[in-house]
Amino acid sequence: DASATAALDAAWNKLTGGAPGEAVDLVVKGRKLHVPRAAHGVARFAFSDLCEQPLGASDYLRLAHEYHTILIDRIPAMDAADRNAAKRFIALIDTLYDNAVKLMASADADPLTLYRATEGTEAMEFQRTASRLIEMGSESYLALPHGRSDSTASGASTGLVET
Repeated sequence: DASATAALDAAWNKLTGGAPGEAVDLVVKGRKLHVPRAAHGVARFAFSDLCEQPLGASDYLRLAHEYHTILIDRIPAMDAADRNAAKRFIALIDTLYDNAVKLMASADADPLTLYRATEGTEAMEFQRTASRLIEMGSESYLALPHGRSDSTASGASTGLVET
C-alpha cells in the first residue's frame, strides 16, 4: 500500500543520500539485464522486474556482486499458479543471502505466508526461502560485509514491509 511504498522511498533516500538514481543496463553473458533505478550501490526493482522476466542464477549473481542493497516493491503472495515466479524468487533470495546483500521489500504477506501452495517442490523450497528472509532482517545478518554470508546468523525481525 501507500505506506509501504513511502517506507521504501524513505529507505532509498537514506541509503543513497537522496540521489534520484538512474536506469542501468548490465551485461550478463552477452545480454542486457535492466536495472530500473540504481545509485551508490543500491538498486530498486518491482517484483515483476526480477521474477516475472526470463532471468536466472547468473543474472541474480551479477546483481548480488554489483549492489550491496536491493529494494523490491510489491512482492505478491504466490500460489501454485505462480510457480515460475516463485522459483525465480527462491533463486533470487538464495543468491542475495549467499552474498550478504541487504534486502528491503514490500510484500502482500509475511515471509511465512508469501507462498500459499502446500504441495510441490516449490512449497518445500519456499520454507527455506521464508527462513532466509526472516534471517536477512536480523542484526547479525545486516552486520555482515557485502559479499560474505554467515550461516550462523539468526534473528526475529524482517526487512519486509507487509502491505
